[in-house]
Amino acid sequence: MKLRRRGHPAAIPTELTVLRHAARTAAIQSALALAAMLVMVGAVLYVVDSHIQRHQIDDQLSQVVATVNDIDDPPPGMAIGIAEHGRIAVSAHAPAPTATLVTGPTGYRDVRAGDVEYRALVVDHSGRRIAVLLDLTPWQEGRQRLVAALLAAELAGLAAAAGVAVVLSRRAIRPLAAALTLQRRFVADASHELRAPLTVLHTRAQLLARRTDLDEDLTTQLHGMVADTRALADVVDDLLLAASAQHEPDRRERVDLFELCHQVRESVAAQAESRGITIEVTTASPTAQLVVDGVRPALRRAVFALLDNALNHEQPGGTVTVRIARAAAEVSVTVADTGTGLDPCDAERLFLRFAHGDGHSAGTRAHGIGLALVREIVDAHDGRITVDGAPGHGATFTLHLPAADR
Repeated sequence: MKLRRRGHPAAIPTELTVLRHAARTAAIQSALALAAMLVMVGAVLYVVDSHIQRHQIDDQLSQVVATVNDIDDPPPGMAIGIAEHGRIAVSAHAPAPTATLVTGPTGYRDVRAGDVEYRALVVDHSGRRIAVLLDLTPWQEGRQRLVAALLAAELAGLAAAAGVAVVLSRRAIRPLAAALTLQRRFVADASHELRAPLTVLHTRAQLLARRTDLDEDLTTQLHGMVADTRALADVVDDLLLAASAQHEPDRRERVDLFELCHQVRESVAAQAESRGITIEVTTASPTAQLVVDGVRPALRRAVFALLDNALNHEQPGGTVTVRIARAAAEVSVTVADTGTGLDPCDAERLFLRFAHGDGHSAGTRAHGIGLALVREIVDAHDGRITVDGAPGHGATFTLHLPAADR
């Protein structure tokens, strides 16, 4: 996905959105393929019909020339001209080119008189030069009716193809959507089952690390185990929250995002201070209601993930800005850093599970769940997330959530 430059953030699609887009694309492509095939068939029919008509016209002209004796009573839609012994005679109501044709070369040709087109045959027969002209108007009208019928058939076929393609594509994505639902349930169940033993393991590691009768190397390893179990617990919590946030509407409450952002700032203040990074929380709408209806722990985790991501990419001495604003029926939370920035090509990939970008200034290992969790939470709250940035110019992530009093 091509990300636009600063000032023009790009929205990140969800898995379900991608599935629906793929279904629509497949339906459109199927309909266009069938339409192209119908156009080809129609073109072939038109060419074949035109070729057959031309042969029929030429045969009719040759038959009349072989049997004509005079200019009286020409067949309907025809005109006759005869040149004999220097004299030229034409039938009644013959078009102007008739007299010219009998003095010209022999053979078939197309001529026009006013708005009427004629097919003509000029031959030398029995010492005379004979020209027979056929009015092509009836043939042209028949060809126009054929074109109209082909066009109507193509439109009907295109509409039918589009309808069938839409139905089939929807049926095709239903198993995929069901698979996504089953995946979420599995992740939720597995995370729930993993949480308890991880908590026990973390507690035991902490108790062992506090013992004073252990040597220094073993104590160091135990402290590392405590940190690892804490990281694993965070991953499990993220997975559990990502799987369950969409299915807990009963836990929704009114959440003041300005207050929530201050709480998140306080929770990471020590980490930021140790690295010399300043965190600023501001609002562009000091008198507005910055309240949304949502699950407080989920929203807190989303803001925390964005702030943690900004800290991990910010350089020592830099500044991370958290800005809350109100615009119409929407409350936005923007987390911007001045760090390493992001590659526009990585914008969509960063929101996939277990994917992460480069440029971690903190030297920490990314698990690739935080930003995916953010998108899950935002989707569960009927919101959207946009990303802006460029390599070397920082990154900006903005949550857009419906206001509680919209």
